[in-house]
Amino acid sequence: MTKPAERMANANRAIRATIVVRGRFVLSASEGQDLTPQHRKVRGILALLAMTPGRRCSRAWLQAMLWSDKPPEKAAANLRRALANLRKDLGDNADLIGADRLEVWLCNSIAVDDKPALAGRAELLELVDAPDPAFDDWLRDLRAGDVARSANSPEPPTPPKTAPENAAKAIGNQITAPHGHSEQGGTVFVIRPLERNGGGEAQFLEMMLVDTLSSRLEAEGADEIFAAEEPDPERLGRASAVVYLELTSVVAAGWWNVHLRALADRERRFLWSGRLRLPMDMGQLADGAEVQAFASRALAQVLLRFRSLRPAQQSPLMSMHRAISRLYVSDLDQLNKAEGELITLSSGEGAAVALAWRAFARLAQSMEFANGNTDLAAEAESLANEALSLRPANPLICAMGARVALDLKGDLDLAEHLSRAALYSDDGNPYALQAQSRFALLHGDVDAAHRAALSARKAADGLPHVFAWDMELPDRIGQRRHARRTGRRAIRTPQQSLPSCRTALSGCPTATGQ
Repeated sequence: MTKPAERMANANRAIRATIVVRGRFVLSASEGQDLTPQHRKVRGILALLAMTPGRRCSRAWLQAMLWSDKPPEKAAANLRRALANLRKDLGDNADLIGADRLEVWLCNSIAVDDKPALAGRAELLELVDAPDPAFDDWLRDLRAGDVARSANSPEPPTPPKTAPENAAKAIGNQITAPHGHSEQGGTVFVIRPLERNGGGEAQFLEMMLVDTLSSRLEAEGADEIFAAEEPDPERLGRASAVVYLELTSVVAAGWWNVHLRALADRERRFLWSGRLRLPMDMGQLADGAEVQAFASRALAQVLLRFRSLRPAQQSPLMSMHRAISRLYVSDLDQLNKAEGELITLSSGEGAAVALAWRAFARLAQSMEFANGNTDLAAEAESLANEALSLRPANPLICAMGARVALDLKGDLDLAEHLSRAALYSDDGNPYALQAQSRFALLHGDVDAAHRAALSARKAADGLPHVFAWDMELPDRIGQRRHARRTGRRAIRTPQQSLPSCRTALSGCPTATGQ
């Protein structure tokens, strides 16, 4: 075995280098040689890897943290150059940095030292200053969280007695999640039924609405939903955002009347209110389309107004929905910006949904902007699979996975399986119904495609990107003239949807047999 091969074989067996992350940032070999890189961006890569649980980061996240103002291709080239410089600085220890096409990581033979200074608690990552606003935000949040924990704990924490491969995970859990939001924060939704009038009927319908709101919130990435119960006050105190949804339900004179109010945080600041009025027609109520549409409108308005209420203090969930809003705009710069924001949210609250939307962004890059990068399809598939592994029953994630399987891979069996899984999870979710419609059209069942598209459009009513469903509805029933008219109208509006335009204008001849 050659000497380099021997080093590689032993890379995970013994500590060969140590990164000191508290106080002066230093990378030193076990023999005492200082290996700390001189380039600021290279030191930034080491800092991000050392402070991330698992000591492994995706290339896309590193690019977003250190070259957030660059196009993806330029950022990727800069990262490759920085990694080459890092390996050059490490010399004979270059094999301690691992990388493949998608990820970069520290080998287990690099220890991460978080021991406090003898004279007190030193600042994290001193002398680390990568010139990028995204990195600055991450570092500021990292240090702020560390200071807050120090104030609540007079004695410095004992260095974790873990094996080298677990050291970074232990430190990362103490400090912060990679996206810069504390893991103890997140968004708490409290759905409160208030007074009701109408007996058992009102209670039944009320709980149907509560369940619909809960299911939609969960599909959109909310992790903590308290439906008809109160959370622990201590949990509310740790939340970075609290949303109360309070509803009053009345059945009178053959009508079901609902008033829903949304309030923000413990101060109960007003966000939004809306009303739903439906006839007591069990067939119409069982269909559920109006209830789904009301849920779409309510959640879209609540999330939008909460972001406006606190533009500088967003929970991960709110930040994710801000990024999603950029994905349906026909602008490559906005799409790239959305991807960068979603990358920073790929762990913690709503991580699985953020991964699914990143897969959608990769799909859009490939199909709507004629991006010749052959890796996009593989990246989209990998992101969709990772999201599905985390939340296999989430209807939105299943629907996104079906879209990737259908549009990028042409895997009809997988697309059918995922579209059915989306419907089994929630047969009223607009994304699940959209996936069903697309698959039915591909199989030539225009009637089934039309029924699903019609239900999807009703359920999506109120979403900020509802025009995506508007475009697909005429396509499903073979109305070429209507599809073209809708397409021209969408192209003229400020908010364009290239995926919908393509689907409508290319799918319509299929529906009519031409």
